[in-house]
Amino acid sequence: MGMAVSMAAMMAPTAAPFFVAYGRDTRKPAGIAAVVLIYVAVWALIGLAAGALMDRVMMPAGPVVIGAALAFALIYALMPWSRWARERCREMCRHEARGAALREGTTYAACCVACSAGVMVALVVLGMANVLLLAAAAGVMLVYKLI
Repeated sequence: MGMAVSMAAMMAPTAAPFFVAYGRDTRKPAGIAAVVLIYVAVWALIGLAAGALMDRVMMPAGPVVIGAALAFALIYALMPWSRWARERCREMCRHEARGAALREGTTYAACCVACSAGVMVALVVLGMANVLLLAAAAGVMLVYKLI
């Protein structure tokens, strides 16, 4: 359960530009709440899955494992689907035509998962228990999604 809270708390601030844009364009409090809840629920489920996996598989975080995790994150960031998802995240933070909250929330969450999967894998390998690492990863993801 702690991993679910950590993952959702880490990723929610990275979606702030989307939440603000969606709120600005829809001006429907129930829709805004639904979009935020969908996003947080998706990341909480991913956190639960990552926590369950970490409970079963523990790897020593030696230099080779750390290097492999960081290399994976970098290579994943260069993959076409990751770049496409990152661009879609940016686009959803800018465009004004808004659809239903369910569709917008799930689409944004899916794109966010697709563009940040490499960083998430590296973070899980490096240690989700480290609060400074979580904060750094959240900052990286925010910049990564905006630039």
